[in-house]
Amino acid sequence: MSRPTRWTFALLALALVTLAGCVSGGAYSEYEGPNIGDRTLSQIEPNVTTQAWILAVLGEPTEKSTVSGEQGDLEIWKWIRRKTVTTKGSVFVVSSKSKSEEVRTVYVEIKDGLVTRAWRD
Repeated sequence: MSRPTRWTFALLALALVTLAGCVSGGAYSEYEGPNIGDRTLSQIEPNVTTQAWILAVLGEPTEKSTVSGEQGDLEIWKWIRRKTVTTKGSVFVVSSKSKSEEVRTVYVEIKDGLVTRAWRD
């Protein structure tokens, strides 16, 4: 190998090593709110499961609403779970950051202390 070819090869190798150290990235997830699984949700039986059981198993809901109708008042309880994924990356001095959010909500409708229906978005 001639001397200029060796220097070119050495500089190219050094450049590749340097570039490899200047590229970085990664992603991480953050969760907020309860994780209510399908098995837990399947345990809820309309007109059998009580409001007390829901509180004992699922905990306090994120939100509560009351809906008045001809048949009386219904309560709608919601448990909201947010998953935020943050992705970071950088090459040399240029960096980027992006976020995406996924929201899943479990709803339970209650009338006279009994669940009338439950579902998930």
